[in-house]
Amino acid sequence: MAFLRSTPKSAFWVLKFRDLESGRWREVSTRCRIDDAKDTRRAQRMAEEASKKEAQSAPMHGAFTEWTAAYLEAHFANAHSKKRYELAWQRCREWMRERNIRHPAEIRYEHATDFMDWRKAQGASHNTARLELKLFSFVMQEALRREIAQRNPLALAKIARTPAKPKKELTTEDFASARAAFAGRAPWMLTVFEICAHLGCRFNEAEFGSEDVDFKQKIVWLIDSKRKDGDPRKRYAVPLPESLAAHLREVFEKRPRTSGRLTGDQNRVFNSVLKSASGATSHSLRVSFVTRCHRAGLSESQAMRLVNHSTRLVHAVYSKLNLDDARAAAALVPPPGAREIPAPTERSSSGRKKGTPSASEKRSRSSRAR
Repeated sequence: MAFLRSTPKSAFWVLKFRDLESGRWREVSTRCRIDDAKDTRRAQRMAEEASKKEAQSAPMHGAFTEWTAAYLEAHFANAHSKKRYELAWQRCREWMRERNIRHPAEIRYEHATDFMDWRKAQGASHNTARLELKLFSFVMQEALRREIAQRNPLALAKIARTPAKPKKELTTEDFASARAAFAGRAPWMLTVFEICAHLGCRFNEAEFGSEDVDFKQKIVWLIDSKRKDGDPRKRYAVPLPESLAAHLREVFEKRPRTSGRLTGDQNRVFNSVLKSASGATSHSLRVSFVTRCHRAGLSESQAMRLVNHSTRLVHAVYSKLNLDDARAAAALVPPPGAREIPAPTERSSSGRKKGTPSASEKRSRSSRAR
């Protein structure tokens, strides 16, 4: 129940009440003076109104506000995933607040479509809304395990994912335009661009220190942002191209790390500059690197090792080999029914095929046979 209290440092009544969303106690100044009878009566009415709302919204056992925050905090170990899903859950909470929904038992099947329409009306893409609804269903599954819901109706909503827009492969002209655009920006932006372009790493993996680079052995150590802590391939080494090494030497003469901590906000600024210059995003640099690997004739396993991919299915998404690449490969295939052309045989300096005995060797063999 809400109540009034006074503090030595203030001449106004303080209203202490329970937040209906989080269930925690909060304090706010009423701006009603303690020494004024009229103000005091007004503050009392504010306390009565807060108590009335609290009574109408009495907490139910198993309400979302009781356990979801702690559950999401404990479930997602990766900091980037945790932040992403916490933001997604905030959208779910906003929707529930507008619908006056507080308990898992109140969720219905039709709420899936309602949530999707609500999020799209806010400007979210179909796939973003679908991801948030998927998290909502994930939370509902935990409610089932805790026996505070009889079923998970959101799991029955089969909402298809729309195909993602294909990532662009940067051309030679695109790289030149991007370098010119980044040249007039903060120094870290060009450095991150060069690292992602040369190594095919993700945006937030381009932040490392001079201790992670061995210029003599030409090796750079990266941290895979997608892998969990404890995974033996979380930190992995890749060859350091000489063109990138020259850039990094200049960087480390001025500062100990390639950049400060790379955040989502910095990624948006980076992508804004890159997109205006080339029509691409930071992830397009990874796509372009994998495609260059395949065009250079690297095997799939070699290219996967350079970008630290775990599965061929994921890796295949990044290759952008086109019709010209297919035409060049097709030219190497003989037509059906054609005789196989024998492989060219190496010849010695004397002109005869390697492995073919000379005339003197033939006479020597003949005499030994007799």
